[in-house]
Amino acid sequence: MATRTPYGRHSVEVLGEVPRDGSPPTYYDRPAIKPSEWRWLVITYFFVGGLSGAAQVIAGVVDLFGHERDRPLVRAARSLAVAGALISPMCLIADLKMPSRWYNMLRIVRLSSPMNLGSWTLSAFGGLSSLTLLAQLLDDVFGVRAARTAARLIGIPAALSGALLATYTGALISATSTPLWAAGYRLLPALFGASGTSTATAALSLILRSTAAPRSSVRRLERVALIAGVLELVLALRLDNTLKREQVSAPLEERPLVVPYQAGAMGLGIIAPLAVHLAQLLTGRELRLAASLASACALVGGFAQRSTLILAGKRSATRPRDYFRMSQ
Repeated sequence: MATRTPYGRHSVEVLGEVPRDGSPPTYYDRPAIKPSEWRWLVITYFFVGGLSGAAQVIAGVVDLFGHERDRPLVRAARSLAVAGALISPMCLIADLKMPSRWYNMLRIVRLSSPMNLGSWTLSAFGGLSSLTLLAQLLDDVFGVRAARTAARLIGIPAALSGALLATYTGALISATSTPLWAAGYRLLPALFGASGTSTATAALSLILRSTAAPRSSVRRLERVALIAGVLELVLALRLDNTLKREQVSAPLEERPLVVPYQAGAMGLGIIAPLAVHLAQLLTGRELRLAASLASACALVGGFAQRSTLILAGKRSATRPRDYFRMSQ
């Protein structure tokens, strides 16, 4: 007859020996941590925030180092950033259920809290992006020359806040105890930043192709998209290797997430756009239809990447052996 430990807890003889993988037995195999409550509103915020933050960075860089003919690109990027700055807090407030919770996050500044810093980053990004776009409109509509200088100066801190917005969500989820997210803490911020750049260039390319924007601006976006795509592919492959090495990759390798992750995030989001960008670079020709399809694929794949990584993280939190393996 198996002995009992104090307070009625079962001994190892009842629970079972430690498995060969080294993870300790669990109480009826119940989760050791509570999965995140994040759903589609937060996933949408992660996607829109990364896209709009990267768009503001593109606007700032092109405004400082571009040509006069790139003004439509700067205008489109700043408009896209403001649109994202409006949608992002709406998603967060809707997810929090009560607007007062959003205001309470801004009552203090806590450097040790990624969520608190993210709230301040989003607020600063929205304010700076709005001021930059307002100055841009004063220059474009009324010809106020001083407004162009103001837009360029305000665009510098706006671009910095955009860079933080595009990457901090990776740091936010990796600062939790969720096994899959915690295992990729070195790679997730950079991966989200690269993905945000890819989706921002894709959205801007679609906007410019639908207008009479100069083809030189579209070609510059193609080069940025190619660099961001290569970087995103390298980071995604490294993340996969890291998750497999830490033995927490199962949620991304099993149904129902394996297909949207492999075919959506990796295939549509990274590999397909990269193939089109490389074809245009090697042939020297502009494949307009293929490039437009590649931009649409990048947007769909970018959303699939955020979705699968968030949902896989929630599934990994329900796997107690993954948690104990990470904690060891």
